[in-house]
Amino acid sequence: MVLAPMAIKAKTGFSLKDQLFNSGSVGVLSDALAKSINVRQGKFNQKQFEKAVLDKFPALELKQRIDWMVTVLARYLPENFDQALELLEDLLPPPLDPEKTDNDFGQFIWTVPGEYVARFGCTESNLNKSLTFLGESTKRFTAENPIRPFLRQYPTESMSFIRACALDENYHVRRLASEGIRPFLPWAARANVNHDEIFEVLELLKNDNTRYVIRSVANTLNDLSKIEPDQVIATLTKWQKKPSSDTQWLTRHALRTLVKQDHPGALALLGYPIKPEFKVSAISIPDSVQVGENLVYTCKIKSQVNQNLKIALRIHYLKANARHSPRVFAVKDVKTRSGDVLQVSKKISFRPITTRAMYRGEHHVEIVVNGVARGKRSFLLQ
Repeated sequence: MVLAPMAIKAKTGFSLKDQLFNSGSVGVLSDALAKSINVRQGKFNQKQFEKAVLDKFPALELKQRIDWMVTVLARYLPENFDQALELLEDLLPPPLDPEKTDNDFGQFIWTVPGEYVARFGCTESNLNKSLTFLGESTKRFTAENPIRPFLRQYPTESMSFIRACALDENYHVRRLASEGIRPFLPWAARANVNHDEIFEVLELLKNDNTRYVIRSVANTLNDLSKIEPDQVIATLTKWQKKPSSDTQWLTRHALRTLVKQDHPGALALLGYPIKPEFKVSAISIPDSVQVGENLVYTCKIKSQVNQNLKIALRIHYLKANARHSPRVFAVKDVKTRSGDVLQVSKKISFRPITTRAMYRGEHHVEIVVNGVARGKRSFLLQ
């Protein structure tokens, strides 16, 4: 019987849930709620609201904290949805600066009003007013998650809203159009949008003048590449015929998963020959590496013709089931001439991290050039 290797895990210290949702951020929401309720309805017990939210936080994960805040918020808002929506509209902070073009995410706490609308406003009678609210709330913090129940339950109306968002003058609203329909949006339920409709929306956004939106388009294409690789490559090939200043960046970012999979169409579109002519020599790796230390890999690559080379290192990690799982690490992209000799060196850390446990035993490593693997070697992680 082969025993499964024992996992060596990193000690966790950083807590994203505590950084994003804590007494400070809850206070921001409750301050705004107090002002809104006091203007329209009278007294609001702010301390009671904050205590109800925070008392349960220690037992909750990140998404659970958002859901719990919506639950508590509902206790303090009118049962009548129209009246509740008026209060939510009042408490929203000013929109994020529309003159910026990237990395202006806003405060995560402002996802709560949108999540409230997703829970209580996703009905036929409230559909239009709810979607309108999400179009406003996304100017404070992205409504990419709250929009998804609407896309599932009312796909026709919601996709009409999404197309209008793609043409909006505010880049946060335009980003909602692409990010909200991502097939595999992290931490979110599937939207189940027809793939052809997703491509149609991305067509409207492919030349956006903000990197924030372009990155979202690329991320959505990267998601699609996992299920529709040929259509993604065909779409990007078409876009390159009339490129914008960001087309090449978008293409590289959109194809990152396919490139790691050595997909020939993706490599060819990026200008790498899928049958590169090269020789590898002088491979050097240690026989063993200690957990917590680095593997240092070196070799020489001789290019035999003029060509573009995308060089990577593939580590085959030993897993809990005693099998191996590959992961690719980029080394360099280089334009070579015939006869060029490249000195390749790459350091890979074997320090356990929160997203990957380490397992002692035999691991493998190989050099990969334009998807072609050579010189596989083994080493022990001790």
